[in-house]
Amino acid sequence: MNRPLFILAAVFIAGILFFQTKEAGAGEFETRYATVTYFDMKDLREFNNELYMGRLRSRYKVQGDTVQDEVGAKIDFIVERVMTVLDMYPRSLKFLIEIHADERKVQQEFRRLYQVDVKYIAFYSPSRDKIFFSADNGRLRVVAHEIGHVVVENYFTISPPRRIHEVLAQFAEKHVTD
Repeated sequence: MNRPLFILAAVFIAGILFFQTKEAGAGEFETRYATVTYFDMKDLREFNNELYMGRLRSRYKVQGDTVQDEVGAKIDFIVERVMTVLDMYPRSLKFLIEIHADERKVQQEFRRLYQVDVKYIAFYSPSRDKIFFSADNGRLRVVAHEIGHVVVENYFTISPPRRIHEVLAQFAEKHVTD
């Protein structure tokens, strides 16, 4: 193979690999209320597809055309719906979201943080002010439930008892589509 053709082929292959890596890579983006971290773009896409908004779709607007823009718009809309449902509006609410590939990874993260084995598909860590979601279980009610925990935790000066926390999160989950 002659040298110019070899160089052209190498540049072409490097370009393909760069764009595949960029597409498949981890990332982070900001919404009005959250900083969202994901470890693979396909997980973010799956989370977005799982987060079906149904009839609520017409009630929020996506600014931009990326998956990040759409997920961000959905998250912010759900936060505002949950605050309305609970009638709790924490001052300057900002929290973290981490999206994992599947529930097994979420369970491993819980085990790493708390040294306890659980079967959770998502959870909220109050000490980190962070929600851990599995991309394959990003349904609206699951997201609303965990965001309910965020709102409750950030609304009260002293965190309510665990059972009250859970009741309020369940209420948010149940009424997010009202």
